[in-house]
Amino acid sequence: MPRIPYADPTTLPEAVRTTVSRAPINVVRMMSGASESVFDGFNKFSGAFYGPASSLPPALREVAILRVGYLSNAPYETFQHEASGRLAGLGDSQIEAIKHGGEHKEALDEVQQAVLNFTEDVVKNVKASDANLAAVRRHLSDKQVLDLTLLIGLYMMVSRLLETAGVELDTKALDWKNVIPQK
Repeated sequence: MPRIPYADPTTLPEAVRTTVSRAPINVVRMMSGASESVFDGFNKFSGAFYGPASSLPPALREVAILRVGYLSNAPYETFQHEASGRLAGLGDSQIEAIKHGGEHKEALDEVQQAVLNFTEDVVKNVKASDANLAAVRRHLSDKQVLDLTLLIGLYMMVSRLLETAGVELDTKALDWKNVIPQK
């Protein structure tokens, strides 16, 4: 049982019901209980990190999201994004490396390692160290570093919502191929 009940679909505005029907997973069902403007704003903001318009390559996006989920002890987040990570090209050894953190030269390339270290630093310390910031800036544009930082904050928020509301695991991961526009 969730700690906060899922919204009753019959009480939701039509636009919210339509959004939930496209991705009827538990996190969307829970978020649909927020005010309509917050639900809509969240979807626009989070959606900006996916698809052709995103400045971040999908694999790097998933490195950050997974590390946030693991650090936040948010099993729902990692369950859903392990599937998305695989779609983005991450293999099992890379996902294991992301799960454990630290240095993994055998599994992660230089930019993935830099994103992993940067993400962990931001989650744990709020402000990334000069060394971790410099490392991601060697590989990413300033726009991408800003987008990465916002992505980390977004998924810290999602993880906290999941755990506070008690969102239950779905029976299967979202079919990300039908959700994420492919480049």
